[in-house]
Amino acid sequence: MREIICHSFFPMKQTNRLYLQNTSILSLGGNLKNPIKTFINLFRSLQNNRNIVLVSTSPIYKNPPFGYTNQNDFYNATMILTTNMCLIEFYRFVFYLERIFGRKRKRKFKNAPRILDIDILFFNDIFFRSSKLNIPHPHWQERESVLIPLLYQVNYKGN
Repeated sequence: MREIICHSFFPMKQTNRLYLQNTSILSLGGNLKNPIKTFINLFRSLQNNRNIVLVSTSPIYKNPPFGYTNQNDFYNATMILTTNMCLIEFYRFVFYLERIFGRKRKRKFKNAPRILDIDILFFNDIFFRSSKLNIPHPHWQERESVLIPLLYQVNYKGN
């Protein structure tokens, strides 16, 4: 079942804070344990990090899994933030966040269930390709789990 789920942190738009030098758009996903609680804890962690300014978040979107479909529905959201970290430092930071929130280092198989998946969709207007990181994220524009939250986010008028 597909549905938009709103929580007090999602959607959010900051209008009165100074922004840092680099802008990134993240995609969040998870379907193990309590994804909404995980997103809220991640949100708070980012809010309290002096190297990050959260600009806006999407509503949380609940949707069926793709690829491997014999698993729980996924919860997805997007975030726009600014940071003073460079791309590689930011990638390492995101990788670290996934681990502290319980994601295992290796997936058992492609599209396996997970506690938290954070993808860097964009970082400024950089095009970067390596064996571990691709910016913009490949196929982001083909994923309903990214497009629907992002569309809500960019059209959100509230504070």
